[in-house]
Amino acid sequence: MHLGVSIPPKIAPAKFIGDVKRNSSHYVNHVIKPDFEFYWQDEYGALSFGEKNLSAVVRYIHNQKQHHADGTLIPAMERMDEL
Repeated sequence: MHLGVSIPPKIAPAKFIGDVKRNSSHYVNHVIKPDFEFYWQDEYGALSFGEKNLSAVVRYIHNQKQHHADGTLIPAMERMDEL
């Protein structure tokens, strides 16, 4: 899943992502599908970009499913380095 967000400088990205994962998991598991056990992987990736790239990033996110289906991924937006 890709998200395009603006996080205020006073909020740590790890805190923001943890809140998104926790709240969305709770919503899926308690509201949408109580009989399903949804959870996120432990890892995440974060990229920063400038305003001049915003429309391209939003377009990429909007077409994420098709990029994965067609194999037309942009490596810099998909890269996950092993720790």
